[in-house]
Amino acid sequence: MVRHKVLVAGAAVVALGSLAACGDGNTTAQPPQTVTVTQTEQPPPSSGSSTSTSPERPDSVVRSTQVARCTPGVLKGEIQGGDAAAGNRYAKLVVTNTSSKACTLYGYGGLQLTDANGAATPTKLTRKPDPAPALVTLEPGQKAHKNLHWGAVPDGSEPTTGPCEPESKGAKVIPPDETEPFTIKYDFGSVCQKGSIDGSAYYK
Repeated sequence: MVRHKVLVAGAAVVALGSLAACGDGNTTAQPPQTVTVTQTEQPPPSSGSSTSTSPERPDSVVRSTQVARCTPGVLKGEIQGGDAAAGNRYAKLVVTNTSSKACTLYGYGGLQLTDANGAATPTKLTRKPDPAPALVTLEPGQKAHKNLHWGAVPDGSEPTTGPCEPESKGAKVIPPDETEPFTIKYDFGSVCQKGSIDGSAYYK
């Protein structure tokens, strides 16, 4: 249904005329004008229609409100050795949810090698999407993995006799989206090429 209303907008027009006068010096008041307003009435919603206008939230958002992130306080970890070939070393960082509730990991996180006293040794972690990030939900006692790869051949600026870099004895692991680390053992000696390590995202 369409209704037409006739309104006298004299006061509004006079006000507009006064504002315009501030800009051009014209102080002549404008005569009242007649304005026709067209108003369309919408039919009421049917009994079967939904009145919600909020879009559906993605599953990842819903899950994130139900399951907390895995924090350093609930994780323990270890590095498990893998293959070694032509100066390359491969291993897996394995973390376990030690809490009584499920938690989630999404992404790469951080890693810093240390000496026996906990002081930092050369580390340059590079993200390698193999696999790429995906939401990982760990029930109590479940494990997640992170692939690691580094070189055992000096880069030309490092010593060729003895360790190429100071030997590491431990590592600080920062879970994704966290800022504090938890510590683990590292028994694989030196990481050459200034501590360069390729690390994947976490996966099950």
